[in-house]
Amino acid sequence: MNLDSYIASTKSKALVYGAPKSGKTALVGKLAAAGFTLHWLDLESGIKTLLNPAILAKEFRKNVNVISIPDHKLYPVAIDTVRDILRGGNKRICNSHGKVSCPLCLKDGSATWSEVNILEFTEKDILVIDNLSQLANSAMNRIILKEISKPGGEEYKRTFQDYAAQANLMEQILSAIQVLDVNICCISHEMESESLEGREKIVPVAGTRNFSLTSAKYFDSVVHCAITNKQHRAYASTTYSPTIVTGSRLPLALDDNKTGELELAAIFNPT
Repeated sequence: MNLDSYIASTKSKALVYGAPKSGKTALVGKLAAAGFTLHWLDLESGIKTLLNPAILAKEFRKNVNVISIPDHKLYPVAIDTVRDILRGGNKRICNSHGKVSCPLCLKDGSATWSEVNILEFTEKDILVIDNLSQLANSAMNRIILKEISKPGGEEYKRTFQDYAAQANLMEQILSAIQVLDVNICCISHEMESESLEGREKIVPVAGTRNFSLTSAKYFDSVVHCAITNKQHRAYASTTYSPTIVTGSRLPLALDDNKTGELELAAIFNPT
């Protein structure tokens, strides 16, 4: 097929990352005010940020479909729920346990549910995964759950095989995100990882240091959030910093404006 005949997907995959409290959730949440419907997979209660009317006005809350997934060390449900959602089809997730078709809640007539079906998404629907850091923790905790459940298991030391299995699970998630014809926005924290050149680089957390170093390749746009001169800023140009991973495949100068603020809507509506 000649390149002139190639039709690129109009859907975008974005990764927004940075230090804690650097404005990641607020930046993504503003998409609801830009006319998008956000299907928000909330792995660690980050959605509370959007309850602040100064960040997201109350009239736009109807554009956020919150899917609570209360993941923790002894209940690593997030990795399985997210994988199930990415497979497509109508998924009913109980609000109590964050589990697809939860058998306990199916027996409870008073249980409440959230629903999502990525196969029915339009160009105005965005799946938000908040966040990859907790998802990577969920993958690891799922792998070692049997070990830490044993007497004295709290002292269990993770092995190379455990980290390899974690990387495999995260690769399954990110490779699915990469190929799905759906708008997806992931949020993550930042970490230092040594690059092939031998110098430290700031990269998004997606599991081990080595895997995190390559995680940006699965996304069309990688946005870094930071606090500069007492203001929240976000940057996505490839020339932003030689030591911070950012960039976009879109022909847009996303952070080239007078205020230094990035409008994330430009990534999901490049026209």
